[in-house]
Amino acid sequence: MGQAMMETLYIIGTIIVGFGVVFKLLIDLGHKIEDGLIELDEKLAIAIRSVVEKIPGLGDHEPINPIQMAIGQLIANMNQQKQQPQMKIIERDEKGLFTSQDS
Repeated sequence: MGQAMMETLYIIGTIIVGFGVVFKLLIDLGHKIEDGLIELDEKLAIAIRSVVEKIPGLGDHEPINPIQMAIGQLIANMNQQKQQPQMKIIERDEKGLFTSQDS
């Protein structure tokens, strides 16, 4: 019974050490993948930036046209006036009824 128990402990120990090694390898692989993705992201950013700078008109920003700015302000003012309607006071007579504007 003692010999079988020792063999079982050796097998269990070997399995535990094997799981530990596999776990360590998976952690190292995860770190390498993460580092590779960061490096890939940096290279893609540089490539995209260089392509955008080479396209005419896409990398350059022209100033806003003054007429377009005036039209934008006009639209904004019109929108603001719609949000703040003017109040109209309706008069009442001595009985508390509303009076018409004709009288």
